[in-house]
Amino acid sequence: MLTARFRLKNKKNFSKAFRQGKTVSNEALIMKYDEAGAGELKIGFSVGLKYSKKSSERNRVKRWMREAVRPLLGKIKRGYQIIFLVNSKFPYKQMSYSLIKEKLEDLLTRAKLLK
Repeated sequence: MLTARFRLKNKKNFSKAFRQGKTVSNEALIMKYDEAGAGELKIGFSVGLKYSKKSSERNRVKRWMREAVRPLLGKIKRGYQIIFLVNSKFPYKQMSYSLIKEKLEDLLTRAKLLK
């Protein structure tokens, strides 16, 4: 479970990061990030209805993303709001925790957000 102090919950901030943030993507995931207050790190996750109509599948993928981010919290630079999304074209059958962990780390590295 991702602790509350790292969660991006405020709808206004979520929308701002979503609209104005920079985007980095690969075949499975999309990451949008925007500057936040100094020393603050907020992370949000989203899996749309387009990806899967079943809420259980969407929730499973979100849990996998949260668990993949948790060990990286100490390595991610502070001062950002980050949103992780699933590419709706990537098939659910091929999605796994290990794939998400690998792709998520790839996105953070490409955006130069890892220390």
